[in-house]
Amino acid sequence: MEVRCRIVHSLHVVLSPSTAPYLLDQEVNEPDPEILSLNAELIAYDETTARLLRDAEARFVRIGLGLLVDTYLVRNAPSVAPINARGCGRMQLNILVLQQNLKNVEEGVDLARAANYYALLEKGADAVVARARENQARLAEGGGKEEGDSTLLPYAERFTYDELKALVELCYSEQLADPERGVAAQAKRQMADKLLSLSECMWQS
Repeated sequence: MEVRCRIVHSLHVVLSPSTAPYLLDQEVNEPDPEILSLNAELIAYDETTARLLRDAEARFVRIGLGLLVDTYLVRNAPSVAPINARGCGRMQLNILVLQQNLKNVEEGVDLARAANYYALLEKGADAVVARARENQARLAEGGGKEEGDSTLLPYAERFTYDELKALVELCYSEQLADPERGVAAQAKRQMADKLLSLSECMWQS
């Protein structure tokens, strides 16, 4: 419980614009200090676990840590708003550094779903809608269109309507945060159109 609470707390800090803004004017080439701190503590936790517990018990502690990180970064993505392309790059760097470190703790860790999610954000709202349409077509070819049939897609490419809706909203978060009313108003209209398109392709019968 302690290691999982530490992960959740650190990711909460990393996703908070008040402590880690994602509306950036320049590229970031270093991971967030909170990520580096979390990585160091995860290694320390694992060393303690390996020293004090038997192999089976140590595996029990380690298993699922990567899934927790992967899921948290996707489910809580709305909290990073506002975000721009450079902010996406910062997040992807954080994910890469986390994944590399977690591989030293839990075997087979892969944060591909979170990486794919933020890569899609960087491509923009049209790409989000296009991905939803493509996935629905793949589901139809596999014999179903319902969200419940999403297991036909690879886990790293499987996103719910709410997760994709959040992505579209994040795509316009920079413009919506603009102090110029005209920019924000235009962004709202464009976002509404994209959300309608997303809804239509996700829920078509």
